[in-house]
Amino acid sequence: MPSGGHNAKGGGTVEATRSLDVMKLARAGYLRCWRVAGWRWTYGDGTSANIGIEDGRDAIVLKYRARSYSQEWQPVEQRVPIRWTPCRFGGERPWFLCAVHCNGLYCGRRVAKLYRAGQLFACRHCYKLGYAVQRGDAMDRAHQNLARLHRKLGPDYDGPDMPPPRKPKWMRWRTYSGIVHQIDAGQARLDAVFFIGAQRLIDRVDRCE
Repeated sequence: MPSGGHNAKGGGTVEATRSLDVMKLARAGYLRCWRVAGWRWTYGDGTSANIGIEDGRDAIVLKYRARSYSQEWQPVEQRVPIRWTPCRFGGERPWFLCAVHCNGLYCGRRVAKLYRAGQLFACRHCYKLGYAVQRGDAMDRAHQNLARLHRKLGPDYDGPDMPPPRKPKWMRWRTYSGIVHQIDAGQARLDAVFFIGAQRLIDRVDRCE
């Protein structure tokens, strides 16, 4: 489990774990300049939780409190690097870099979401989180569709930028080529969803200026 995340338990689901989505942060106006802001989660029972975020293009710093072994609340500051890749429709798309150590090994995965199943925010692989069937917004559905297609070719899925896995020995080339084509289309769809959302945000900002 991630260093500092000693309260994490494997076997949970991503849907039941508090998360940060780098694309949603970007669409909400984060990652544009260095500033101090915040992020809030609201739950169905009326409760909420929030963290502080020192904003930046190349990295953000998360500021929150977590319980220690003695069950006392302690302040936590976690720096999360940001990486950018070009989109097929122009512009760039951000990614979190999972900069934690899991079981003594540095992760370093480039991911769209980080989860807090322990004291630190880390990728679902570090916390061994699975997926549950759940309806979400257009971006969530695009992610889930890509994950479903990748799992037809192999058990591991490291994020939407992951290239198609190699053809399983038992699969026909025609079937494999069809799945690869669907993966390419799914990645283009995810880029389009992010691009449309980002453009809407820019348009709203321009109207306010």
